[in-house]
Amino acid sequence: MNLRIRVILLIVIMSIIVLVVEGVTVGLLFHTALKEEKSRLVEMAKSQARLIEAVARFNKLYFKDVPDRARQATLNQIRDAHTRYEGHGNTGEFTLSKRENDQIIFLLSHRHYDLNSLKPVPWDSSLAEPMRLALSGNSGTVIGLDYRGVKVLAAYEPVAELNLGIVSKIDYSEIKEPFYKAVFISAFFAIAAIILGASIFLKITNPLIERLQKTVVELEKALKEVKTLRGIVPICSFCKKIRNDQGYWDQVEVYVRHHTEANFSHGVCPDCMKIHYPEFVDT
Repeated sequence: MNLRIRVILLIVIMSIIVLVVEGVTVGLLFHTALKEEKSRLVEMAKSQARLIEAVARFNKLYFKDVPDRARQATLNQIRDAHTRYEGHGNTGEFTLSKRENDQIIFLLSHRHYDLNSLKPVPWDSSLAEPMRLALSGNSGTVIGLDYRGVKVLAAYEPVAELNLGIVSKIDYSEIKEPFYKAVFISAFFAIAAIILGASIFLKITNPLIERLQKTVVELEKALKEVKTLRGIVPICSFCKKIRNDQGYWDQVEVYVRHHTEANFSHGVCPDCMKIHYPEFVDT
């Protein structure tokens, strides 16, 4: 594999690792924030339910001879207090309801959707899931659809004194939105930093890579031109001929020429001069 491709592949792998770690970190932070938001909503729903029950008990004692008036006085006090409550966050609100003729009847003005023109929700509808749980006498948290059909995180609590249900909720999208922004912003800066670092890295290493590639090409070319003799070479003890792979005996220079890139130039050594050409040897 080309060295440049290896470097680019390494950068891509590092980028993926950075983005995965970032995603896991943001995910853990989101789940922590979701858990804290659940606790806050539960505390708000329970405290409001207990406060309403306390007001209802007081009014029962004050209007003990007129029970219906006590209930109406409690609802009027709750509505008056609710008009002064702005809600929590951009979408958070309280809802208070009763069950009547298989319908969920809302008793407080809404922050969204139908506002003061409160529309009932059928009991068997998929809407207002948190309120349905509260009116069934349950207490807890749920991620489900509210009266608008919007996905919310909600805490639900029954109000035993008045046989009502109270829900404290916030749109699920509002909880997720800052984390989406954090992911996009951090991913943008992470990718920008990786690209910048990769550019600097490539600029520094390009000359080295080019030099290494040139060296590799030269070495490969040299290896193609080099032939070596390996193993045991059978040579005659007397005439010094060498047996080739086909079983024939070659002169040493012929054998070496066939198995290497070497060539021979012939001459006569001093000892052989004395034997074969004594007339040319100075005595």
